Amino acid sequence: WREKNGNARCFLAAVYIVAALGVVRAQLPECRHTFPDGNTFDLSGLRKPAMQRDWYADDRNGNMYYFNMCADANEVPEACVSLNKAVQAPVYEVTKGGDCYWLGQTKSMEWELIDETEPAAGVELYYFDGEQCAGGVARDVRVQLFCDPDAGVGKPLDYYVLEEDCHYSITWPSKYGCPAGGGSFFGMGGSTFVTWFVLGICIYLGVGVAHNVSQGATPGPEALPHKDFWMQVATLATEGFHWTRAKIEEMLGRRKAAYERVDGVEYEWG
Repeated sequence: WREKNGNARCFLAAVYIVAALGVVRAQLPECRHTFPDGNTFDLSGLRKPAMQRDWYADDRNGNMYYFNMCADANEVPEACVSLNKAVQAPVYEVTKGGDCYWLGQTKSMEWELIDETEPAAGVELYYFDGEQCAGGVARDVRVQLFCDPDAGVGKPLDYYVLEEDCHYSITWPSKYGCPAGGGSFFGMGGSTFVTWFVLGICIYLGVGVAHNVSQGATPGPEALPHKDFWMQVATLATEGFHWTRAKIEEMLGRRKAAYERVDGVEYEWG
């Protein structure tokens, strides 16, 4: 009987743990956001799951920062615990002198574009309503992710954290700073539109070739509908491709310079 009772208790404990984890997961905000212009950013891959080490970075003065994306940090720093500041928060600052501050709240999280005129520049996540500074000003922090497809996930430790008047900035280039997708076309998803587009091209070519052959054209390239027009389109497409590639390279060059200097302040390598 005791063995059965012990097994039942273990089972109930496991059920309670699973239920608790489910509640916590349900309370987490979505780590994906679509702006009114249709650009979508997905930072889910940067959110650290429970029991995993938080992101961390430092500043020029040797202060350390521990944070998570779209969720509270998984661990409250020991410095905060020892100072009776075991407050659940997404970002903490642990100073070189041993002080500890929480810099915002997950429930106050907001999304912004780094540059509204160029959404592909990147995205930033704000946490407001942090621990108060002297004078009653609440600390806040923004996590800036500059779009760089070649950077992979990136490392926040490679850049210094900036602080001015209790406003903090954590920044680094990452593939997650690039838009994940745009809006839909007449309510259709991207893959659906491509499917219908390809189907339409096939029907157009099939009907056109059949018609031209029935009119005496030789089967093959000569039977293609509107052949001269499509030859001109191919030439224009080639020229457009080279122009677009040059513009993208120019834009990337500006962007790499941009994330070295934001809001008039140069970000230095760690």
